[in-house]
Amino acid sequence: MEIQVSTDRALRGGRELAAFVGYEIVAGLGACADRVISALVELTEDRPTTDSPARLRCQLEVRPHGHAPVIVSRLASDGDTAVRGAVEDMRHVLERMFRRIDGRTGPE
Repeated sequence: MEIQVSTDRALRGGRELAAFVGYEIVAGLGACADRVISALVELTEDRPTTDSPARLRCQLEVRPHGHAPVIVSRLASDGDTAVRGAVEDMRHVLERMFRRIDGRTGPE
């Protein structure tokens, strides 16, 4: 699976972040990871007003083999929580999707 990580100007990216995100995606998606071609992770600062505390948004887009991209987003107070939350949400979405697909194309 190809994994790309991008951040906005307010956040620092780098090898450490990419390694953390890559590990979380592969481990967090579990068996679903084998059916995913690529994942795109975007971490951005979300500050609705200038006097409000900064929160981080993790948008995760995965491309399952033979299907349209699926996108989830998670907002949290720190990057680790945002990434883990988005990966967990994505795992649930993919598990439901693959159950429907496998049920439709299962043995006859």
